[in-house]
Amino acid sequence: MRALRLCLPFLLLGLPALALAVPPVEVLALFNGRAVVRAAGAEQMLKVGETSKDGITLLAADAREAEVRYGGRVYRLGLSRHVASTFREAERQRVAIAPDSFGQYRIRGAINDGFVNFLVDTGASVVAMSRRHAEHLGIDYQRGQRGQVQTAQGITQSHFVVLDQVVVGGITAHNVQAAVIDGDYPAEILLGMSFLRQVGMEEQGGVLTLVQKH
Repeated sequence: MRALRLCLPFLLLGLPALALAVPPVEVLALFNGRAVVRAAGAEQMLKVGETSKDGITLLAADAREAEVRYGGRVYRLGLSRHVASTFREAERQRVAIAPDSFGQYRIRGAINDGFVNFLVDTGASVVAMSRRHAEHLGIDYQRGQRGQVQTAQGITQSHFVVLDQVVVGGITAHNVQAAVIDGDYPAEILLGMSFLRQVGMEEQGGVLTLVQKH
C-alpha cells in the first residue's frame, strides 16, 4: 500500500481566464468542442450545438476561443478578463488569485472536461477528491491502485488514479496523479502538488499567481 499525507488547512483559488471580452457574454473555460459560458451571472458548460438557459448557442470551440450566438449576434470570444488571467502570444499564461475573507484561495477549473471547484492545497501531495466527486466526473477509480491517505480525520482508504488533464484558467496539466478517498471527504476537491509542481507559483501582496511552464 502507498501512503500519502494530505494536509488541511488548505489554500483556495478563484477561476481565471483569457479575454477578448465582448459583453454581455463571457467565456470562463475552453476545450475542444466545449466551453463554459456565462451571461447574466449564470454559468453553463456547453458542447458545440447546445444552447444555454440564457440563450447562448455554442457554434464552435477550441483551446483558444469560442464562437457563440447570443441575442441575435455572433461573437468570437477568448477567455474572460474578469477571471484574472492574462495571455500574450510570446508570454507564459498567468493566473492571479486574491485570497478570500478567510485568507484562502478558491479556483474554478476542470478535470477531464468536467467543470469543478478546487480548494488549492500546497500541503497535499496529490489532487484529492471524494468518491462522490469521482463518480460525478465519470472517473473509474476502482481500477486505480488501492492505498491510504492521511487526512484531518485520520488514515483513510483511497484509490490512486491518473487524470488525463486538469485545467485552471488557461493553464493545463496532463497525467496528473490523484487520490479518490472513500466516503464524502473532502467536501471540495483539493488541488495538490501533483498539479502545482507542473506550474510555477508566485506570491506577492497576498495574491497567489500560477504561471504556465513552457
